[in-house]
Amino acid sequence: MDPLTVITTALIAGAAAGGTEAASMAVRDAYTALRDRLSGDADSGTITVLEANEAAPGSNIGELETTLGERAARDQQLQAAAETLLARLPTERVEHARSKIDLRHARGVQVGDHNTQHNTFG
Repeated sequence: MDPLTVITTALIAGAAAGGTEAASMAVRDAYTALRDRLSGDADSGTITVLEANEAAPGSNIGELETTLGERAARDQQLQAAAETLLARLPTERVEHARSKIDLRHARGVQVGDHNTQHNTFG
């Protein structure tokens, strides 16, 4: 998956799992690390978008993607935090979050793990 989709999926799945008693401490810690990475130097708009996602996970995917913007592709630590969270979440939570993401606007995106793709845009 592209970095934006990885981070968005992690935010949705982490927010959905983070508030439950069933979520492990490792999941909560990984979600907190991802959220802190995003909100550490963020403006109030970013924090509002994150809070809206936590209140209703996946209900504001467009806003999440707009807020993450180019940062998703540039910030390697943000990507690593998202990948850590996804690795700690139960598979069904991650698949549920992936199913909410609308990729009609995307180009050259694959959903799934361990794929190889070569694109030429012109």
